[in-house]
Amino acid sequence: MDAGNFRGVLEGVATNSAYKFESPLPDRPGFNTQGKAIAIRVNQYKVAQFPQRDIFQYDINIGTGAEARGKVMAIWKSKGVQNELKAKHNGPWLWDGNKIAWSSADIPELRILVNLDAERGREPRGTPDTCYCVIKQTKQVRLAAIDAYLTKKIPFDNSVLEGINFLDHCIRAWPTEQYCAVKRSFFSKGNAQVALDNVIIAQKGVYSSIRLCNPKPSNGPPSTGLAVNVDVANGTFWAAQDVHQAARNFCKDRNRNLDWNVFLNQVKPVSSSSGLTMSDDFKNLRKFGKLKFYAKHRGKSHADQMKQYTIKKLVFDQKYGPGGGNAKNVKFDWKLKNSGNPPKVQNISVYDFFKKQYNIDIQHWQLPLIETARDGYFPMELCTLVANQKYQYKLSPDQTAAMIKFAVTRPKQRLESINHGVGMLKWHQDPYLNYFGVKVDPNMTITNARLLQNPEISYQGSKVNPGTQGRWDLRGKKFLLPNLEPLKSWGVIIVGNNTVDEPTVRNFLNVFIQTYTGHGGKVANRNPHIYTQPQGMDLGEAVAAGRQAIGNAAAGMPQIILFVLPGRDSFMYERLKKSMECRFAMFSQMMNIAHVRKAQPQYCSNVCMKLNAKLGGTTCKIISGPSPAALPFPRPTMIIGADVSHASPGSQQASMAAMTMSFDTIACRYAAAVQTNGHRVEMITKTNIEGMLGFLFPEWVKQVGKGALPQHIYYFRDGVSEGQYAHVLDQEVAHIKEFIASRYPQAAAIKFTITVCSKRHHIRFFPKEGDNMAADKNANSLPGTLVERDVTHPFEYDFYLSSHSAIQGTARPVHYHVLKDEAQTPPNEFQAMIYKHCYQYMRSTTPVSLFPAVYYAHLASNRARAHEGSAASSGPRGGQKFEEQQQDDAQRRAAGHSTMGGSSRSGDNTSEARPLLPMGELESADRERVIRLRTGMWYI
Repeated sequence: MDAGNFRGVLEGVATNSAYKFESPLPDRPGFNTQGKAIAIRVNQYKVAQFPQRDIFQYDINIGTGAEARGKVMAIWKSKGVQNELKAKHNGPWLWDGNKIAWSSADIPELRILVNLDAERGREPRGTPDTCYCVIKQTKQVRLAAIDAYLTKKIPFDNSVLEGINFLDHCIRAWPTEQYCAVKRSFFSKGNAQVALDNVIIAQKGVYSSIRLCNPKPSNGPPSTGLAVNVDVANGTFWAAQDVHQAARNFCKDRNRNLDWNVFLNQVKPVSSSSGLTMSDDFKNLRKFGKLKFYAKHRGKSHADQMKQYTIKKLVFDQKYGPGGGNAKNVKFDWKLKNSGNPPKVQNISVYDFFKKQYNIDIQHWQLPLIETARDGYFPMELCTLVANQKYQYKLSPDQTAAMIKFAVTRPKQRLESINHGVGMLKWHQDPYLNYFGVKVDPNMTITNARLLQNPEISYQGSKVNPGTQGRWDLRGKKFLLPNLEPLKSWGVIIVGNNTVDEPTVRNFLNVFIQTYTGHGGKVANRNPHIYTQPQGMDLGEAVAAGRQAIGNAAAGMPQIILFVLPGRDSFMYERLKKSMECRFAMFSQMMNIAHVRKAQPQYCSNVCMKLNAKLGGTTCKIISGPSPAALPFPRPTMIIGADVSHASPGSQQASMAAMTMSFDTIACRYAAAVQTNGHRVEMITKTNIEGMLGFLFPEWVKQVGKGALPQHIYYFRDGVSEGQYAHVLDQEVAHIKEFIASRYPQAAAIKFTITVCSKRHHIRFFPKEGDNMAADKNANSLPGTLVERDVTHPFEYDFYLSSHSAIQGTARPVHYHVLKDEAQTPPNEFQAMIYKHCYQYMRSTTPVSLFPAVYYAHLASNRARAHEGSAASSGPRGGQKFEEQQQDDAQRRAAGHSTMGGSSRSGDNTSEARPLLPMGELESADRERVIRLRTGMWYI
């Protein structure tokens, strides 16, 4: 909506009694009336007041638009710009740090010339460093639009979005000036820190974001309909230390004793067919690029001590020979002071320069030098990293384990950290909030919630009621349905040489068989063949040979093969899965050597649940009615879950789409189909939907519907942002309906319920202290806690449900948002269905946090990477080694050379990706086995 027409639209709405507010998404049909009423705290703080006047928005254009971020910041904060702004308007200006600013001032345009040389107090170096800052008014932000939307006078449009965007920047402006800001999180040097190792530290901060909520809360007086979500932020930062120490510590994987001589050799150039090249550790140190540092050798004046420099790169050039770009090899022309006009120039090494100019003997002169963009070369040992610099890269396994330990906190500790964060934000002292008239209630919101009744769980011949504990025991329980056919042809392949001996594996198998039969599994062959990968044999050949040996020993095609892996190697895991599923159309089960050696019954039970599911069995089911045989749905129902996973930034791997489909009448078993989905494309393409449903839907009609179509389809979509809700309806759901209608004329009668699930939010539940009716022993909310008010949308159909019991840390509820409900299922039934189904997740004896159809889709989309058609010889397509190869290719392209691996993918993110290998069709496999694999739970 055009901002200039907004006031007229409001006036028209006010006088037109025929106006009817229409939202593209359904309104909330009502609230849950079942379960027990409870009151809990949520980490949200109501906005008690915000301005209803107009604010002026400006475009900020600095220089050509290609200036570095540091220069842009310097120009905006310069005296020239700030003095001119104060002269035109005495109030504060909000700036987003990029292209947009806001003010109460009504100024058409400002053009300000900034002289950065004068700002720095130095003489120009050749051409004066000047730059224009152009500030141009573009629109009026009408904050009254927010209230108009909340009262259903206007739809959600750009005017509402612009108002919320302004307020979001308003609450972040002052904290950004006070602390280290990382998007919507803020970190203070005084906050809790822990060293993940001797290079990277973890630190707690505060996250805050403004959001819409119900203006008619369940507790207290009416609110504005806005609130601030405050949560703990956990960030990783470079430790503030001397650069040479940080570099040595960063390369500790091949230098565990942190020996300086070892490190010096690690970073020297290495010989290759193309001459001298960077060593692996030198390549790893490229991550130091763009880090800021202080120089220690000048420190006479405070200004010199506090001046920050930026690492452009570490010096490397073949011309410096095998010693590399060190302090004695790198030379430059030094203008000698008081040597005449023009001054004399001496070509001098960096080592000799620091000796003559500063009387400093560089101790670690063999290390590569730091190169900056404007200030020349610096020896590492004379530089100290600036504190609070964000670590942007993937953590190592050891760092990740330490980070999890640091980040996972119980509700009491998390609540204390949130309260500390509210103290950091200091809303009552915030000059921007005070000027613009924004007031935030410092008290945490208390909402009226419901605690849903947990279901009973049915096993074969027994049932269990977990109550509010959220977990139960598998001992003495028989699976609801065992494997469809007794295990006759099966065996074990030991991967790697000298991994584990056969007697150890045989002992594990004895415990495993005893455990599986105890759970009702059917095992005909209690002496399965064990095959060990011969030394020097390729992994793919070993799988084929092992499969042949196991089949020959049992005189039949193997039903499943168990693998003993030497460690946690994801590349090896994916190679084995690709070979088994795509090449041979067979199920497999991977096991870690450490667990095989221990042969503990509990581990065996966990493996049994997965193996039984792959062989067509079912672990358990919820009891939905008065008898264990009661069906959970009032009509024939299909459940579809969907998810798209994306590769790490910079990776050439495609996005992976997955759709799961319930494949029994009780929605315990789910089949899954996967396919590449372009590069970083979130919406599942029409081609993929047709390909996935083209196989799964007819099989469902045949196997589950017994020739009949489902009357009701639940579609649960994971990982979609609010801005993409319309795309889910207009693209994915529309394509699903088109496909079914094209195959089945009677499909028009099918009712759809479309729901988006999300765990990517910062809402947490905090039961009141001592409230045993709403909290577990760790002060977490009990499984079944349902929140529909206060933190939910003002009128659309969404809710938060905590369905699991958190083993550690603070439970994170799942946000469910209903986008369409043609079946008009009552909230009581729909929410109970979601909660209860979380208890029949196939591979656990606890309810899971996310609706199983989506959980399975998430597993399948991640597992889909094992089905890529790339050759094993091409190596990993993600991780550190891949990142280093990308950097090497970029440097070769910049130098005009071709890349070793061929041209890398370029262009937009929607470019097509190579399809995955089909399951079971690389070698001839009988159709029945392929169908059994593709409709089975191969991904679990």
